Amino acid sequence: MFKLAWHNLTHERTRLAISVGGVALAVLLILIMAGVFAGSEEHAVAYIKNQPAPLWLMQEGVANMHMSSSILPPDAVVRARAVEGVREAVGLLYANAGVDVGGSLIYSYIFAVENGAPFGGPWKLAEGTANLEPDEAIIDKELAARYGIGLGDTVEILGYDLTLAGLSEGTFGIATSISFVNKQVLAALMGVPPEAASYILVQPEPGVDLGALADRLREAVPEANLMTQEAFAASDQEMIRQMGADILQAMNIVAYIVGLLVIGLTIYTATLERAREYGVLKAIGANTFHLMQVVFVQAFISTALGFAAGVGLSYAVAALVSRLYPEMLVLIEPETLLQQIPVLLVVTGLAALLPLGRIARLDPVSVFKA
Repeated sequence: MFKLAWHNLTHERTRLAISVGGVALAVLLILIMAGVFAGSEEHAVAYIKNQPAPLWLMQEGVANMHMSSSILPPDAVVRARAVEGVREAVGLLYANAGVDVGGSLIYSYIFAVENGAPFGGPWKLAEGTANLEPDEAIIDKELAARYGIGLGDTVEILGYDLTLAGLSEGTFGIATSISFVNKQVLAALMGVPPEAASYILVQPEPGVDLGALADRLREAVPEANLMTQEAFAASDQEMIRQMGADILQAMNIVAYIVGLLVIGLTIYTATLERAREYGVLKAIGANTFHLMQVVFVQAFISTALGFAAGVGLSYAVAALVSRLYPEMLVLIEPETLLQQIPVLLVVTGLAALLPLGRIARLDPVSVFKA
C-alpha cells in the first residue's frame, strides 16, 4: 500500500513538488507568524529576565510591567534591604514614553536606577557609561544606528533633550525599545521622591531559601505585592499573548485553509488522473477500502514532506530575518512545532476525503472499455 501510494506521488514529480511546496509554505506562514509573536513577547520581558533578581516587589494590585503603573513608598527600599537574607535591593523607577530619535517617535520602556547600583541598568553595554548625569540617557545601539546617531548626540525623552552617554545591546525589539535615564530626573518628571521605586529588585544571599525570604519581605513591606522573577515575566508574556491572540489565530486559520486546499486539490487531481489504474486494481481484487487507504497514505506522505520542508524553511527565514533586522526576533519554539502536528493531521484527513467519492463509485469494468 505504501509503495503504491509513493509510486503514485513520485510518478508526477512536479505535482509532488507543488503539493509539498504548498504545505511547506502553509507551515512556514504559521511558524513565522507564531515566531514573530513569541519574539515580541521575549523582547517585552527582556529587562525582567536579564536582571539577577529572583524576587520583585511592586505596588499592591500590580502583577505585570506591560501596560501598568506601580509606585511604592519612599522607605520601601530601605525596609527591603534590612530584611535578613537580602544581599541587594535595588529601587527601580519605570515609565512608558516615546523616545524622539531623529524626528521619529519610538515607543519605549524607560528605566532608572541610582548611579552605582549593582544591577537594574543595561545588562550589556556596547559603548559609553551606565552612570548617567541628569542630562544623559542610554538607548539601544541598533536603534541609534538605524537613525545615524551615536554617543554625544541628542534624543528627546519625556519632553527633554538628553545626550547619549551610552549605547546598550539587546534592548530594541519590533514592538518596543528599552531606554535608561537618570533616576533623579525621572523621579522629578513622575512627581515622586528620588527614593521612591516603581519596583524593588531583590537579590538574596547565597543559599537563602527564597520561600522563607519572600515571607519576610511581605512582612517588612506589607503594602507591596511580591512575585518571583519567573512568575512576573510569565504574567507579562501572557498579557501580550492575549493582545495578539486574535491576529495569530486568524493567520493560522488562513495558513490551514491554504494547506487544506493544496493537499486536497493535489490528491484529488492525482486520483482522477490515475483512475484507470485504480480500476485495474479493483478488477484484480482490491476493494474500495484498500484504495481509500492508498489515497490517505498519499495525503499524509505529502503533508509529512511538506511539514519537514516548512520547518527547515522557517528556521532559515528566522535566521535570515534576525541577521538583516537585529531588532526582529523570530523565536520558533519546539512546543509550537508539536502543536501544529495534530492540526495538520486533521487538515490532511479532511483533504483526503475529497476524492473518496470518486474511488467508491469507480466501476472496474469501465477501464477495459475502448
